Amino acid sequence: MALRGAGRQALAAAWLAALAPCPLLAQEAAPLDPAEMVTHAEDPRIFVPQDFAAFAPRTALDMVRQIPGFSIDGGFGGGGNNNNNTANTARGLGQASGNVLLNGVRIVTKAGSISDELARIPADSVVRIELVEGSTLNIPGLSGRVANVIAESVNGLQGQFEWRPQFGARYADDRWAEGIVSLTGTSGALDWTVALEGRPVRNGNAGPNVVTFGDGSFDTRFNEFGSHGDDKRASTAVSYTTHGGTLLNFNASYLLRRFKSFEYEFVTGPAGTPPLTDDFDQRNRGHDREVGGDIDFALAGGRLKLIVLDSSARLDVTSQTVIDPADGTAPFGSRFNLASTKGERIGRSEYSWAMLGGDWQWSVEGAFNRLDQVGELARLSGGSFVPLPFPAGTGGVREERYESLVSYGRPLAPGWTMQLILGGEYSNIRQTGTDPRARTFVRPKGSLTIGWVPGPRWNISFKIEQRVGQLNFADFLAAVNLNDNNQNATNNDLRPDQSLGGEVRVAHDFGAWGSLTVRGFYRRFQDYITIIPTANGGEARGNVPWSRIMGLDITGTLQLAPLGVPGAKIDFQLDRRSSRFPDPVEPGFLPVQFAQPRGAEIDFRYDIPGSDWALGAEYKYQTAHPYYRVAEYGHERFFRHNPGFFIEHKDVFGLTAQFRLSNLLDRPLGLDRYVFTGPRGSSPLLFSEHRRRYVGPVANVTIKGSF
Repeated sequence: MALRGAGRQALAAAWLAALAPCPLLAQEAAPLDPAEMVTHAEDPRIFVPQDFAAFAPRTALDMVRQIPGFSIDGGFGGGGNNNNNTANTARGLGQASGNVLLNGVRIVTKAGSISDELARIPADSVVRIELVEGSTLNIPGLSGRVANVIAESVNGLQGQFEWRPQFGARYADDRWAEGIVSLTGTSGALDWTVALEGRPVRNGNAGPNVVTFGDGSFDTRFNEFGSHGDDKRASTAVSYTTHGGTLLNFNASYLLRRFKSFEYEFVTGPAGTPPLTDDFDQRNRGHDREVGGDIDFALAGGRLKLIVLDSSARLDVTSQTVIDPADGTAPFGSRFNLASTKGERIGRSEYSWAMLGGDWQWSVEGAFNRLDQVGELARLSGGSFVPLPFPAGTGGVREERYESLVSYGRPLAPGWTMQLILGGEYSNIRQTGTDPRARTFVRPKGSLTIGWVPGPRWNISFKIEQRVGQLNFADFLAAVNLNDNNQNATNNDLRPDQSLGGEVRVAHDFGAWGSLTVRGFYRRFQDYITIIPTANGGEARGNVPWSRIMGLDITGTLQLAPLGVPGAKIDFQLDRRSSRFPDPVEPGFLPVQFAQPRGAEIDFRYDIPGSDWALGAEYKYQTAHPYYRVAEYGHERFFRHNPGFFIEHKDVFGLTAQFRLSNLLDRPLGLDRYVFTGPRGSSPLLFSEHRRRYVGPVANVTIKGSF
């Protein structure tokens, strides 16, 4: 299999090279070297299309990704302590988050992302990109460096497409259907966009697993994992501006979910050990839908913005495991079916006006969330699955939440700005199922941001903020993980976390040398959510009194032209985290799992002057904390060291084509897991497993263009 995968990668590289025209046939006008970027002496914080010409961008996203020392922060998902910072886990809409604006306006969506929106804007439509201090804008919630993309509509139709096939090295199938195609149209004051996107998944890895039992005996096994996903997404956005200055926006999206995975393991030794097999399969089917819109108009000396959003999702999951001891006894196993529907409806108003030398905004938001879930558990007996009572897996959760905030921002002195936000929220959570109840929470929210721009090349901000987290409603109900053979009990006492934290950001533009941004932060959570023991000896998602996370992020770009290598640059991002919370099982403290202790990403790119060729290399380094449950803990090990390289041509018959090869060291995915007979720390070891699954080098091709 390895030779077959390597052959496909070699063919992909050869195919790309064959398509690329000779450099002598490149465009007549040589593109601007990246070393000449940021040459606006009057304001180095403004970028125009010519600054990005060397990269031959196709979309606004291509441009923003090449801004020195800047990385896109998608926003959302930051209110809680879950490590799932996808848009749809955020608490309502809230005030602006992220660090990208479009024509000075926040991008309002939860189903998509800022990157999705930027990828639909043709590069030809971008007039300029401004890097500004967020607290100087009349958009409450923003702080630090913000990229404001100024784009103008061009009458007619413009299309964009990007195709991203992937060639698996060993155990994964090739991925052919990933990509996006979008069409943008303009007619007078009406702008519209439609997009179709394929989001397939093709993963596969395999390798040895050593299982050691509490009595010291062990067996060796071979473990293989594979997954196939074929999600497809369709979306549209429409905007209209009236002659009187009223702005109207509408957006909608639909996501079809299809996913299946397997994990197969069999005993290979020692000699004489029965050839036990363990077969796990999972199937997911579902869909997501979102419809939203807003209207912004002048009213009584200010502007009123009304936003509505309605989203829903359906997901059916079936998982089963069958273990054949191969010693003459009958196979045994379990099956778990989970059917869930969830939804959210949001209405929000924002009224902004100027008064007392500053900008004011009063916002009111109502959000209504729901979850209905049916869980069914069965056990393999006599060759068929027999249903078992599992009432704790069925029930529902409803939340009504209302938020009101007042913000005030103003200049304090030349170069100094202030933004103050004060308010709170009221929420009522009702649960149905085995232990129905209703609870009410009233929590304060707000922030204070101070921005300082001591010069055109500096940007400094300080922010202190009180947040309220979003609960995962599924945590209220019981669930079973057959693959890991563990179960979460129901917990109707869950409380939303709240946190108080602060951060300092310092950004400096070094002119021809590049740019650097340093961010330090500290956040302390109250009612942090993790796995806790239950009164009946089980475990469930629950609250511990506190947790804290602190960290340092460094993001920058080093231009190599001053060192004699025009067209070359190094982008880098370094992360460091420290975290802890009280261990709910034994005395001591544990690290917060999602707070990655150390990480680094270094990208070298060389756009060869006077040609359409570019090449580069990358290096990614990451570490992870162990996970902890009541009767087990483990350490999942990803690609700690992951080098790769790419080669790109910007005019392959009018298209941009790139070949990228990663995981050159063929590092394995690892798992070291320890399971005990009772609570860890006070119970003997039941078994441990040490698994290493190899992926192999992975080849990706990206082809994008316009029509």
